[in-house]
Amino acid sequence: MLYKNLEAKKAAAVRKTLSYVPDASAYAPVTESLARAAELGEDSIAAVLNSFSSMPQSTTVFANPALHKTAVKCGDTDITLNIRSFAIRGIVLESEIVAESLSPAFVIFAGLFGRKPAEDADGIDEEALLSALIDKKFYRFTDTRRANVNGTQRFINQVAEFVKAFPEAGPEAVIQHFSTFRKLNAPQQRGINSTRNPGALLFELIGTHMENVALGAVSVYMRHQLRENTALHPQVLAMRAKDLILEHQKQGKSAFQTCYSLLLGKQASSVEADILERMGIIQTHHGSAGSNVVARYLATLHTGAVSDFFVASQMTLDGDRHFGAIHDMTAFMNQIEPLDADAREEAIRHRMLIALPTFGHPEIAAAGRAEEIQQDPRPAIYLNPLLEAVDNGDIQLSERQKKRLGIMQRIYQLAFIEGIIRPGRENDPPLRVTPNTDFGGWTVQEGLGIYESDRTFLTYIFRGFGWMMDAREQLQMKIIRPVIPPHPDVVPVATDDTTIANEVVTLHDRLAGPNAFEQ
Repeated sequence: MLYKNLEAKKAAAVRKTLSYVPDASAYAPVTESLARAAELGEDSIAAVLNSFSSMPQSTTVFANPALHKTAVKCGDTDITLNIRSFAIRGIVLESEIVAESLSPAFVIFAGLFGRKPAEDADGIDEEALLSALIDKKFYRFTDTRRANVNGTQRFINQVAEFVKAFPEAGPEAVIQHFSTFRKLNAPQQRGINSTRNPGALLFELIGTHMENVALGAVSVYMRHQLRENTALHPQVLAMRAKDLILEHQKQGKSAFQTCYSLLLGKQASSVEADILERMGIIQTHHGSAGSNVVARYLATLHTGAVSDFFVASQMTLDGDRHFGAIHDMTAFMNQIEPLDADAREEAIRHRMLIALPTFGHPEIAAAGRAEEIQQDPRPAIYLNPLLEAVDNGDIQLSERQKKRLGIMQRIYQLAFIEGIIRPGRENDPPLRVTPNTDFGGWTVQEGLGIYESDRTFLTYIFRGFGWMMDAREQLQMKIIRPVIPPHPDVVPVATDDTTIANEVVTLHDRLAGPNAFEQ
């Protein structure tokens, strides 16, 4: 009886928590400015502002101002880095995630509900509650059955047959394929619309996303198995994947921890899991990036199927101007790796004149000739734990990995420390370009041995929850792509906390020296 009462309380707590939607922003600078222009009789200003009158108040989910300043040496030149940072809902900052090792559920909870998780009046831990829900939706994958063209069978066996038939298909193809069958199996879907109970909608969003995560991660693991033995039967692939998942579940591993092992093709060590978890959590939200725009747009359109919401957002995530930069760097690396040192440097400098993958940013001042430049802190946040693990002997790099990581280090030196002199501008300071999040994502996953085609999937796992945050806000007010500054309450203010600045300097000093990836 006591157990039943506790379970009933947990179920009630879940329903209550999921149904809560944070208040919409009351920040409306365009409306306020229009009123002021009319008051002053400034008709021309009012006419311009009217062009933006359909834009609502700005987002309360995310802000990423330049928050920290620090100085680094680029040869004999002192460069001031204006380090951009981010905060979810203005209550969880990157520095907290790094310094306090916050869990995925903690950060996701804050983004979805606008407050940090706590223990409620009945003693129920909200962070643990959300984590348990995410795990439940993931682990049910091994027993799920669904109809396809060959009849109804276990999902995991269907994935095995697909991977066997298309062994080079990435996780995104698997997700898109099975999302079609999900829609066909539930023709009366309610999709995303503002008439739905927000708790029921969020419950479906989490369930759909975690099923997609399982589909993608399991397919990655199966391709690991096929690379070792192409003759493996689909039933064997399914059995091996199921065994790994059930063993992790038995050990009390979270859904995310199980995904790390599936990505690596083996049981992840605690060090490997920690490296991947930090990188994933930081990518939970990404501001006004393209995939978030699509998520907002589909929520506004009241898309008919939750599946479409995730598939469309994911397709944008893998676009060439988005996280496709990771794939671009892979292609470039494979092109220059066989060259001798001189030819390789010439190829890098030539590519810098065009567009260097994983460097620069279309919306921030990540390139310049002045002695002040903006820096994305995420490469450092991702890479420093890997470098520490290499130093401690917890991760052993192969000779090929050392070579490729050494090339990445040299690209950093040429792009940022030395910079580029363009023809006709020999008397100007060099143009320096700072690395972006993709530089860190590619380099860490190279060091961990994640296959080239799978290096955007970790982002998808975590970014899906960022899309949910955007969708819930979008149902309250149509923002689409926030270009008005976010609500002042969610913009973090500068502090004396040097956690993030220290991460950036540590990585820069390491990459500025010789053989950064040697033990």
